[in-house]
Amino acid sequence: MRFFSGIVPLLFASPPSLRTNSYLSAPLAATVENLNVDVAVESENVEYPTRKLINDVKLTYRELATGCISRDYSPTIQMIYTSPPDERTYFRENEVESILAEKHETKSEKEIVYEKIKDSHKAEKPILVYLPGLDGVGISGTTQFDELSDNFEFWRMVVDKKDRSSFTELTTAVSNFIYDIAVKTGRDVILAGESFGGLLAPSVAMRVKATTTRNGDENPIKGMVLINPATSFGQTQWSTFGPLLASLRHIEQEDRNESSLPTPYSVIGGIALSATIPDSNQFQRILSLITDTKVSTTDELSDVLATMKDGFGILAENLPAAVVDHRIAQWLPVGCDVVNPRLDKLDTPTLVIAGEDDNMLPTKEEGERLIQTMPDCTGIFVKNTGHFILDERFNLTEAIIDAPFYPKRESVPTKKYDPILDWDLPSDEVIKNINENQVKVLTDLVSPKFFSTNKKGKRSLGLGQIPKPEGPLLFIANHQLFGLDLGMIISQLLEERDIKARGLAHPVIFGTADGFGGNNAAVSKRNKDGPIKEDGPNGIFEQFGAVMVTPRNYYRLMQTGQTGLLFPGGVREVFHGKDEAYELFWPEDKLDFVRTASRFNATIVPISAVGAADSLNILVDSPDVLDLPFGIGERAANQTKNVMSARFDQDNTAELFQPPVIFPKIPARHYFVFGKPFDTENIDHRNAEECTKLYAGVKGELRRGLDDLLVARENDPYKDTPMRIAVEKVSGKPAPTFDVSELNR
Repeated sequence: MRFFSGIVPLLFASPPSLRTNSYLSAPLAATVENLNVDVAVESENVEYPTRKLINDVKLTYRELATGCISRDYSPTIQMIYTSPPDERTYFRENEVESILAEKHETKSEKEIVYEKIKDSHKAEKPILVYLPGLDGVGISGTTQFDELSDNFEFWRMVVDKKDRSSFTELTTAVSNFIYDIAVKTGRDVILAGESFGGLLAPSVAMRVKATTTRNGDENPIKGMVLINPATSFGQTQWSTFGPLLASLRHIEQEDRNESSLPTPYSVIGGIALSATIPDSNQFQRILSLITDTKVSTTDELSDVLATMKDGFGILAENLPAAVVDHRIAQWLPVGCDVVNPRLDKLDTPTLVIAGEDDNMLPTKEEGERLIQTMPDCTGIFVKNTGHFILDERFNLTEAIIDAPFYPKRESVPTKKYDPILDWDLPSDEVIKNINENQVKVLTDLVSPKFFSTNKKGKRSLGLGQIPKPEGPLLFIANHQLFGLDLGMIISQLLEERDIKARGLAHPVIFGTADGFGGNNAAVSKRNKDGPIKEDGPNGIFEQFGAVMVTPRNYYRLMQTGQTGLLFPGGVREVFHGKDEAYELFWPEDKLDFVRTASRFNATIVPISAVGAADSLNILVDSPDVLDLPFGIGERAANQTKNVMSARFDQDNTAELFQPPVIFPKIPARHYFVFGKPFDTENIDHRNAEECTKLYAGVKGELRRGLDDLLVARENDPYKDTPMRIAVEKVSGKPAPTFDVSELNR
């Protein structure tokens, strides 16, 4: 039985087996006779879960390839209408024939059919066109079809196994259908594409837009849904592995008979699919199904083996090797070449639905890329889901109805929370609670001292020298180890100067990636500006004004005259190495923050911070963690790959979001120097030389503050933590420090 247990999962790489329920309900299965579909389904031993599953899969594949109403857009490409479950008896073949028997002097047969379907729901439903994956029928979405057909006039494309159309011909077929059903009638359309269909949908949207613009018609495509789209195909090895897999058909026996073993293509293809399609949850269901199959007699063993053979045959029957060869060679690479270079011009409102654990395509990273590339794109990222995301854990209908482009949304929707314009400080009670229960715990340990600098470069104790300009204010700080001092900086600015400094924080703070501080929600939603909040900020960082560090968020903060707090050294500084304490790791060729600051005449104030690196011992540097044995390094590497990069112009692999291994020491005293302010009013943001000089000046002032603090703190009589804490407990006030003249030498 070890052989059986090892092979059976390969059978269940076909989509229906990865879901709780089959697409075919009993009433629907009963209508198969009316559709004149020849379904040869084995009836014996249906009590075995595996046998019942194989039969259901076969029936589902056959049913998906047919429909009571279908229109041909090529000899091998059909658009099939799926009626709501409670209306399927109405649209049986005899009613369809009577519809087609109608004659009209000015209307074509297709126009009559489309009008009858529209009348069946009184034109109240928008049209949803579903474009399937590489299988050409869309079996992976079957559990969603009933609810979709209840809420939309639901059409799906079906491509025959004999089809050898080019990518352009597929685009033309779908575009012609949309012209017939929507452009001519002035109706709205939503395009939904899954996997390969997610690559085809943008091509169709581009074609329809170009055609309607040229002809002076209204573009009917109001939105587009891309589900684990294959726009990332070029980033995979499938272009190499697919043809190799398909080539296995050439070594199959020509005289195969009913008793022969599964073909090499079906076995190796099953292995490939079972390794890349199911997620962990779906694998668990497969294993549960296997354990439900009990074998106690030779007859039962024979049935199990026959079931296994039938299961392997599903792949070869429904996605033959020659079909895979054509579609991988002619559809996917051509589609990527056509679509990807033009995505930045495609302004169709788009919703990307991404399974974060997709092993077939790099969907999580592709979702982030599409959000940044396309003009109007929102992403929904679903944790713990793989390439077949459309099971009962995710509701596609609700996602579309909730999308901004849904045609039937209220004319005046609820105002969405804007983290830049709508944020305000939490109540005094909340601020007091946070300070007492979180910030004060740290300040009691490190007893921070704050200094500020006037325009002439003279330093004073306290923050009295920080300017409060009419325009925007930008603090530029070095990022201390683990970034634990952020709360102290924000709190001190509020308490002493009533300055609301808004941190520009790493995406991981907002739960946009698995990792340290990530969000545990099953679904996260975001666009170019970061997480989409319907009801205000969540979490302490956001309550105190933090926003994701993106060019757009930074630009808007400066544009609206607010105060920002930016750490140019980013992750590289916050996770620095053993011998890198208080070094600056700023990108030398990035002048963005000074360009934007000078564009809006912002005042820039550097902050030099010292103390965190002396409070922790680094045992293993961040890069070395990835080399640790016993799988520790491998897990760390996989985790850091899933963390979204803070820099918009680089991918996740360019930023190592991996903390070093540390051991705490007695916390050292912390010191902060707010440096000499830089007025950018006379800086031309378009002048590279002026911006480069300003960048160097800000960095140099921050470096000067670090160097001066490292020297001056040696003269702090209460640098020693135990003595300092004892004095503060007795006196009830912060211990004094070195004379400020130490910083003005």
